[in-house]
Amino acid sequence: MSNTFKVFFRTSKKFGKNPPQGASDVITYKSLLRSFSPNEIVVICDNCTEDQIRYFKTVNPFVYTTSFGNCGSFKYQLTLTDIFPADIFYFVESDHLHLPEQKRWLTVGLSLFKLVSLYDHPDKYFWPRYNDLKRKIYATDIGYWASTPSTVMTFATRRDTLKEIKNVLVSDEYNDSTLTCPRDHDMFVYLNEKGYTLGTPMPGRSTHLDMGGHSPYVNWMEYINELAKER
Repeated sequence: MSNTFKVFFRTSKKFGKNPPQGASDVITYKSLLRSFSPNEIVVICDNCTEDQIRYFKTVNPFVYTTSFGNCGSFKYQLTLTDIFPADIFYFVESDHLHLPEQKRWLTVGLSLFKLVSLYDHPDKYFWPRYNDLKRKIYATDIGYWASTPSTVMTFATRRDTLKEIKNVLVSDEYNDSTLTCPRDHDMFVYLNEKGYTLGTPMPGRSTHLDMGGHSPYVNWMEYINELAKER
C-alpha cells in the first residue's frame, strides 16, 4: 500500500536571505510539481503581496493567507495537518528547490530516520564546529543517506512521529513569535537527543537557495533556468 503525502508550502513577500538570480517562489513551487500534484500541496501565503496570492490561487486549490511571521506561520501549518491528513507530511519553505522523485526519496529516508531533510547542508563539511562530526552512512537502492544533527525548517516526517513531537515543534523555546526565525538547529539537536533521528541524502535532492549554501554536486542554476522556461 503506497503512502499518502501532503506538502505544506510556506511563502512570503521576502524570498530568502541571499537568493541566486532567477530564483523565486514560483520556481520552487514548479519544482514540487515534478513530484506532487497540486491537490497534494497546501500553500500558506504569509505576509504576501496581492500578486503572489493571485498567482497561487490560480495554480493551487488550497491557499491560506496569513500574517503570522516566520515562526507563527510554521505553527499554523501544523494545525492544518488535522484538516489535511496524510501518512507523510512535508513542510517546505519557499526558498527550497527540489529535484524530481521526491515521494520515493522521502519514503526511503523515513524508513531509516524519524525525520528527513533532502537538503545536504554544505556547512556540515566545512564549518569548524563539525570537524569532529560522526555520521552513520546508509546505502539504499536509490543512493546514500547520512545521519545529521540538524537542518532547517524544511523537513518531512510520518503522521505518528509528528503527533509525538508536535509539542516540541510549537514550543516557544524554539518557535516563539517574537523570534525573527526559528531556533531550528537547537530544536533538531534536542529531538536527536530524544531519539528522533534525522537524515539527509548525499548528494542532496533539494537545496536552500542561499548563495554559498547550496547542496553540493548539483548544478542548481541550470535547473532554475530549466524551470523558468516552463509555463
